Amino acid sequence: MSEVEDIVRLRDRDRYLSTFFAPDDKRPHLLALYAFNAEILKVRNTVSEPNLGMIRLQWWRDTIDGIYAGNPVPGYAVAEALARAITEGNLPKQALIDLVTAHEFDLFHDRMPGLTELEAYMGEAYSRLIMMAAMILDRDAAGKASECAGLAGVAQGLALVMGDPAHRDPFLPESMTVAEAVGHAENRLAQAMTLRPELPKSVLPAFLPVSLTGLYLKRIAKQPDVPLSVSPLRRQIEMWWTAKRWG
Repeated sequence: MSEVEDIVRLRDRDRYLSTFFAPDDKRPHLLALYAFNAEILKVRNTVSEPNLGMIRLQWWRDTIDGIYAGNPVPGYAVAEALARAITEGNLPKQALIDLVTAHEFDLFHDRMPGLTELEAYMGEAYSRLIMMAAMILDRDAAGKASECAGLAGVAQGLALVMGDPAHRDPFLPESMTVAEAVGHAENRLAQAMTLRPELPKSVLPAFLPVSLTGLYLKRIAKQPDVPLSVSPLRRQIEMWWTAKRWG
């Protein structure tokens, strides 16, 4: 198992499982994208102060700039794999930069100003990740998935953030409760799923991690102050059944 695959397996089990439903030649590039995302998410938990996190995020922005400029890629497995994924999916530079920049918010304790800003964050941090995965799977068909990815990413992001009581408070606008955030996520998920039958079959593996969002939201609604926890076996079975239903 490669270092890149191991990062996704250990830190992002849902997306790791979803890659097994992708074509073999696409899977390494999906793993590269997801490992990059895992590295960005890791920053908050591995720095002692925000400025150190900003330095790490800037390193990734500089690395991305260098990849697109054709400069030598730093000798780090995730960066090298990301460069190949960028070529495979013809990934837009700005989407990667925006994903990195969105996670600057994670480093501070400022409260999210409102629902508009919250959705914008989820769009940049989660929806764009889905879209880039779709582009890796099928660059030509990915455009047909953009609206569904936008809605699905908001729902997925809200579920994951609300399921983390230790870190969720800054994400809640002053006027919003956890229950209201969960309800908003449920609405966005329902809207996304109405569009799901229109998705090209080739991009469906990019959306499989979202199939667990409904389960997560139900858990959070029942136990809002308990960290989200669903057994790996339950998640694996749920995703397998979803993949079978979606065809």
